[in-house]
Amino acid sequence: MKRTTPLARTGFKRKVPGVFKAQLDRTTQTLMRKVAIKRKPRKPKSGDDKRMRDACRDEPCYLRIPGVCTSDPRKSAPAHRNEGKGMGLKTADYFTVPACPTCHYEYDQGKRFLRDHKRSLWNMAFARWEPMRATKMGLESQEAA
Repeated sequence: MKRTTPLARTGFKRKVPGVFKAQLDRTTQTLMRKVAIKRKPRKPKSGDDKRMRDACRDEPCYLRIPGVCTSDPRKSAPAHRNEGKGMGLKTADYFTVPACPTCHYEYDQGKRFLRDHKRSLWNMAFARWEPMRATKMGLESQEAA
């Protein structure tokens, strides 16, 4: 089956890249204002603390999973605890530990260890990291008072 007549063109025009608001017609500008008004600012989630995540940057790996760890401080990232979270939920940023990419992957998605063993590795890492983070952030003097 072959079409004998070409398809009819629609009335929509292609968007021209680089069009400024001043070049748009009044109805389009009004619609853009209404959309901008309806957007609400993002509410901070409970347990969201950027300072705790930033403290993990440029630190050596504290997970130190045997046979996995590369301990590259330039690429360390905060690894959150895998308890008390679910679909769309994440644990508070207080419960983070600096981890190299390979340890972080093994802790989150790896199949080498059982869940209980991973949790014990994370708990030992948190015990090592918590006093170091307090020193780094200057929280020792506040806790002692």
